[in-house]
Amino acid sequence: MKYLPLYTVLIAFALASVSCDETQDLFDRPTDPLIDVDVAESQDYNFVTTEYGMQVAIANGVDSGTQSILKLLDNRAAQFLNCQFVEGADLGFDTVMLEDGTIVPPLSELRVYIVPNRFECEAEGTSVCTGVEFPDQDIIVVAEGGFLGCGEFAAWKHELGHRYGMTADHSNQNEFRACIKPPDCDAGDLFD
Repeated sequence: MKYLPLYTVLIAFALASVSCDETQDLFDRPTDPLIDVDVAESQDYNFVTTEYGMQVAIANGVDSGTQSILKLLDNRAAQFLNCQFVEGADLGFDTVMLEDGTIVPPLSELRVYIVPNRFECEAEGTSVCTGVEFPDQDIIVVAEGGFLGCGEFAAWKHELGHRYGMTADHSNQNEFRACIKPPDCDAGDLFD
């Protein structure tokens, strides 16, 4: 107890010597450069998932192994489909017509670009994304590292939600909420 004031002074000095940007980095991972539709389309989608046949490109700097990524994408896609639709995971093999008449091709036609970190984006309501969908090209970009505490590829199910009918402005997100929740992520995790 007699050293408590000394520790307090040392901690205060250490925090005072750290810039605001460095302090922010303690809580958020770095942000990658802008990924727009042209960047997403220019990738070489040379990996294929075993179950659904999704075409995958993996950027340099992604830490997870290729087979681990491919398995995770298939597994979480099946979890999302089993949760969201009565038809379940088998729906991923079919062309689906949504209530608004939108046609969603089988998952084998989906291209997925995996990047290391959150990235600059041109999405509705935000300029930094952990995932984004380009529906006209049937491409989803998803970051391996999103926000601390939310597990890897936290935005994957969310972006699948967009592919299967969640609007860009999230006005119908309540219809998807239980099925798009990131793994190991809740409000408390963001502050741990």
